Formats: sequence, structure tokens, C-alpha cells
Amino acid sequence: MERLPMDLSKSNDPRYNFYANPTFEELAAQQGKGPVKDPLTLIGDFWPDDEPVEDFLAALHAWRGHNKPDRAA
Repeated sequence: MERLPMDLSKSNDPRYNFYANPTFEELAAQQGKGPVKDPLTLIGDFWPDDEPVEDFLAALHAWRGHNKPDRAA
């Protein structure tokens, strides 16, 4: 399979061109990002350890708007 060269010019960069359509690899290169080397960097510390998981799930449902009487609104 032949790889096409990545276009890193501004013409294919969505920050400069609204109609740009970069590939995933081009977008990552334009943003200076790469693969995650250490999965532990993805761990978030946003919920207290002493809170039960049920409280977290209730908060998640509230944040997503699942508790609203009319969810489509």
C-alpha cells in the first residue's frame, strides 16, 4: 500500500482554512501531537476518593442533562 505524503501547509490546516480536510496523521502533526507513551498520563483526578461511585454516576447523569424533564430541549 502506497502512503501519500502529508500536506502540512496552511491550505490543509483547519486553523487557517475552514474547508480543510486533513487526515488524522496530518492533524496530529499540525498540532504537534503524537501517540500516548504512558497510559498513566490519561488518569484524571476529578472525583474525591471518599465519594461512592453512585454519587459519581448521579452527577454524570446531571451533567449530561439526563435529569431534565424534557431532554430534547
